[in-house]
Amino acid sequence: MGIISCRKTEDYKFSTPLGIDTRIVQVGAGADTTRIIVYADGDWNMELAAETPWLQLQTSSGHGKGNALIEVKDNSGQLPRAAKLVVKGGGKSDTIVLQQKGITPLLAITDETAQTIANGGTYKSAINTNIPLDLMTVGYGYDSSGTTNWVSGLQIKDGYLFFKVDTNQLATARSVALRLSYLDALGTTTRDTILIKQQPGMSYEGAIQKDFAYVKQTLANGVINENIYVEGVVVSDKGHPNIARNLNTPANKHNLDKTENSIAVYVQSLDGSSGLYFRTKTPGDNIFNFNDRVKIWLKGTSIQQLPNPSRTIISDLDVVHIMKKDVGTGVLQPREKYMSQLTDNDLYTYVKLKEVEISVPSGSFTNINEGYTARMDCYPTSIRDIQGSSMYMLTNLDVAYRRDGKRVPQGSGNITGILVHEEYERYGGDIGRYSIRHLKREDIALNDDRNNGFSNVLAEWSRFKTEYATTPTDAQHPLTPDIGTGRIYQSGKKWLDYTANGISGTTDYNALIQEPTTNKGAVANGGWGAKGWWNNTTNTGEYWAIEMSTAGISTPVSLQIEGNTDIGGPRNFVAEWSADNTSWNSLGSFTFEDVANWSNTLLTQVAGYKVLNFQLPQAASGQDHLYVRLRVANKNVGTTTAASGGTLSTTASCRLVHVSVKYNK
Repeated sequence: MGIISCRKTEDYKFSTPLGIDTRIVQVGAGADTTRIIVYADGDWNMELAAETPWLQLQTSSGHGKGNALIEVKDNSGQLPRAAKLVVKGGGKSDTIVLQQKGITPLLAITDETAQTIANGGTYKSAINTNIPLDLMTVGYGYDSSGTTNWVSGLQIKDGYLFFKVDTNQLATARSVALRLSYLDALGTTTRDTILIKQQPGMSYEGAIQKDFAYVKQTLANGVINENIYVEGVVVSDKGHPNIARNLNTPANKHNLDKTENSIAVYVQSLDGSSGLYFRTKTPGDNIFNFNDRVKIWLKGTSIQQLPNPSRTIISDLDVVHIMKKDVGTGVLQPREKYMSQLTDNDLYTYVKLKEVEISVPSGSFTNINEGYTARMDCYPTSIRDIQGSSMYMLTNLDVAYRRDGKRVPQGSGNITGILVHEEYERYGGDIGRYSIRHLKREDIALNDDRNNGFSNVLAEWSRFKTEYATTPTDAQHPLTPDIGTGRIYQSGKKWLDYTANGISGTTDYNALIQEPTTNKGAVANGGWGAKGWWNNTTNTGEYWAIEMSTAGISTPVSLQIEGNTDIGGPRNFVAEWSADNTSWNSLGSFTFEDVANWSNTLLTQVAGYKVLNFQLPQAASGQDHLYVRLRVANKNVGTTTAASGGTLSTTASCRLVHVSVKYNK
């Protein structure tokens, strides 16, 4: 029971018709009771000045000096609140304000200045607030242009402050300071301001509309001098953290420059069949919202035509180039495609990939060493579809749900997002012709249960079983599969060699929690590693060997691996398969990148593991014995200062933290 305010240590020595010892009583956020001392010569009673559901008077009357007992309900997670209590007695009355604490009010608008175009429209700025707009005081400080009331329609939704701007009929720019403030029940005011600037009316006389094909196929690299414009639909979203890849700063590769994400804009044609990548001059010039219908004037911007894949990037876009911007009506629907149906025209458009699953469905969307989050920006998640194609889903580390304690879905479904082409040095540079960037967790619409997917697991290894390391047997050893039957070992070593010179446990980074200072996402013995990757007698590379049976399986088989290497360890590999352990067929070449070095983190080092998916040919199915090897291709290795030029070390480990073989149901 809480006793609030100063209490008198002695009774009044004189007669009083009515008295109270405090006019403001403050209680904590939790459910509680408090007493208020009332002084009176005769009868007194207390009542609520207005109906207050969260407050109940347990003792509300008395004679002479007495206590009013008040019960308050829990207010945790809510803003502070207050109620008035009226005490009456001896023909007099007095008022008490009872305040209850709650969460601290937040009100912070991301943009100091919001640019808007002459034709008006709906705009937004990211806002961090827990205060409903209807509780705020809104003020408008219009400039001396003589026009007022041209900003309206304020709304706070999904972390953004939305507002509407009328058309500017003036030949000059105008501005208004939009002020938001909130006086809480405890008497504290929280406030912030955004300056809204609007461009003057501008003539685009003579501008000719061109389609996306004309822009992509006709315009040459350089400044666009033609008086032309395009019309389309915005599929990116200003302020969203997962629009584009942020680069490490040229001066310090340990820090990130997040400008690119803030200036990237993707616009698709009205029918959604083709897309363009726009880069605004400054983050303030990016005023584009998802599903905006826009007309963009191209004269004076710069264009870059890039091959393989064919794509177009238009830079130096500022607010003046935005001829028109309207909020889209209705829900923007993505075009649905299998990965094999994608073309270069689909780049920078809104698509839904059909019948997809995460290749290695463990941990979070970003299984990295959390200690490196200030030095890297993106994590590529390998995804695959029912037809056997695969690509990467890209997640920037500022995405709120990337590692929030929830395991990634293990079943299949659809993934919606923006189709992009990006290179990623931490995965060897080339990560495929296409990748996809999601805009919300709901875009990753996969079934949570692995049973609700298109594939079955034939065999899977996901951790090093230290409990079997001391006395390994054929049936129970550290690399006994978690699912199915099969064997993994390193060539050139004895079977069941789990000594210091053989295979040993290593750390994975697929913990569900995001904790950069303690375990950093690490899971002990989540994988395994081995040393000694070159056979000097045969002058050939050693290999990871994977053995199992695909007998009775008629559908396609696929292989998923996840690994990295020590600095000075093997980087270049060849994946091969065989039905007789003699004649080998190539599945392709790949790289395992060097593990990140804290003292000198290179852009070619990975702070986690790289996932790869390989689709085996139909001939690999239905085999009594299937052999797969991941063979070291050459002695090209990295150093602490470069991605190549090192000497292959006999003491550098190559690690795997996941191997699985799947087949379609």
